[in-house]
Amino acid sequence: MDVTGASPYLSIRRLTKRFGSFTALDDVSLDVFAREFVVFLGPSGCGKTTLLRAIAGLDIQTSGTIHQGGRDVSALPPAERDFGIVFQSYALFPNLTVFDNVGYGLVSRGQPRSQIQARVAELLALVGLPDSGAKYPSQLSGGQQQRVALARALAISPGLLLLDEPLSALDARVRTHLRQELKELQRKLGITTIMVTHDQEEALTLADRIVVMNHGVIDQVGTPTEVYRQPASPFVADFVGTMNFLQASVAEHGVVAIGGRQFWVESLNGMKPGTAATVCIRPEDVKTRNVEPGSENALEVEVKALEFLGSFARARLAPADGGDPEIVADFSINLLRDLKVEPGLKLPVALPPDRLRAFPKA
Repeated sequence: MDVTGASPYLSIRRLTKRFGSFTALDDVSLDVFAREFVVFLGPSGCGKTTLLRAIAGLDIQTSGTIHQGGRDVSALPPAERDFGIVFQSYALFPNLTVFDNVGYGLVSRGQPRSQIQARVAELLALVGLPDSGAKYPSQLSGGQQQRVALARALAISPGLLLLDEPLSALDARVRTHLRQELKELQRKLGITTIMVTHDQEEALTLADRIVVMNHGVIDQVGTPTEVYRQPASPFVADFVGTMNFLQASVAEHGVVAIGGRQFWVESLNGMKPGTAATVCIRPEDVKTRNVEPGSENALEVEVKALEFLGSFARARLAPADGGDPEIVADFSINLLRDLKVEPGLKLPVALPPDRLRAFPKA
């Protein structure tokens, strides 16, 4: 999504939230643009839900400002902010029908019955439940309840949709299906959306941009490709996807030493010779085809173990002559078959310089 030159729809500046002596958010600033799907990603306790609740006015920040659509909402109560929200628990009223759950916000705003009926019917059709208006939440599956919660959040036509781990209570198959539907719905409606999750696959699948958080601060903001391919810190590299971490030292410009071997690295992030470093490479980036002895960053390895994972296998590799680096690599089923890969096999691999990421050792 191209937002070049656009003004942010949601502007967060220097947001801090403290609970007693604990700092949940520490000087957080972020811009979210109209029609974007932004995902807050991070482990439990990183501050992502606290940030979402501050945007909603459910937990007012200790300091800092929030502007939405050019309006300062920093101190406004939730009822005076323009958003719809879907919680992990759905929070449907068990004593109300699906129709009345979806129309609840419209009734509260005093809209005419005819408009409410038309709007609720439109939304139930939109979320694929056109014939469920007379049912009660207990008569619906978890996935259907989540659709009702989403329809209720959209009923008041909010400018901002907030989703607090909305899919985490569902089983894997339903979660994958609803994930696709949620993204299609967001694109169709063009509603600015912020979702909280600890599930990296959800974030990579749904987001236009991912905000990776850790210990109350933002470690990186970027597209899914940027966050996955160009992690800004070892934490991001470790949390998003699977990563090899190799202990190294900077030998010279563009070269690191790992276990007595030297490897070219495209970017050393300004580290000088002698600096202790952590070098990262993803398992799928280990090159196995068309590797010659003279290829850049080539080494002969022995397959120590194979873990079958369906469409690919994860191999544990060690240099054939001993020593470091030991790495894991992902081999496709085709490669396994073509090269007859099995434990004990020796084969050449390469660590492409443009796929190696180097960070100062913590």
